[in-house]
Amino acid sequence: MTTTIRQATPEDTDLLLRVIDQASEGVLPALWAEFAPEGVDPGEIGQAMVLAEDGPFSHRAAVVIERDGAALGALIGFPMTAAADDEPVPPVFAPIKALEAQAVGDWYVNMIAVLPEARGQGLGAGLIAEAEARARAAGCPGLALIVAATNTGATGFYQSLGFVERDRCVFDVSAYGATLTDALLMVKAL
Repeated sequence: MTTTIRQATPEDTDLLLRVIDQASEGVLPALWAEFAPEGVDPGEIGQAMVLAEDGPFSHRAAVVIERDGAALGALIGFPMTAAADDEPVPPVFAPIKALEAQAVGDWYVNMIAVLPEARGQGLGAGLIAEAEARARAAGCPGLALIVAATNTGATGFYQSLGFVERDRCVFDVSAYGATLTDALLMVKAL
């Protein structure tokens, strides 16, 4: 079996939307549905964000991991700059933006997920290794990501790769079908 990581393209939009849905535990698609103008399919909002030339969900900031030519997961990430912190967000995400502000200078793993049928095969670790390589190439001192405290599988996975909790805040996304939880800022020095 051959595993490869490649730059995402617009043709990966469906995969990237699936990764965003999984990584956000359905919160982002629910939020898009709330903000979609009448008559606009909420999926179109997500598609536009993925197809954009830049932005926190752009395909240009994403890589896809494949095994034997089958796309099985993806990572969306970038160096976190102070400018990224200035972008307006819905009020529910204000606590996340406060955590992200602590990651300025680090390479930020915005979204990462491996399709359920491909988990447990080292693909997530491969994506994190790619993030580390990109962080080093960009001159970033470390990696940062935010994960729900209730997602114990993910937090344990990140800890096994050397991430530690830097900070946390209450993240109330119960209005979007998710459980009230803390959001954890996890970091890894390179």
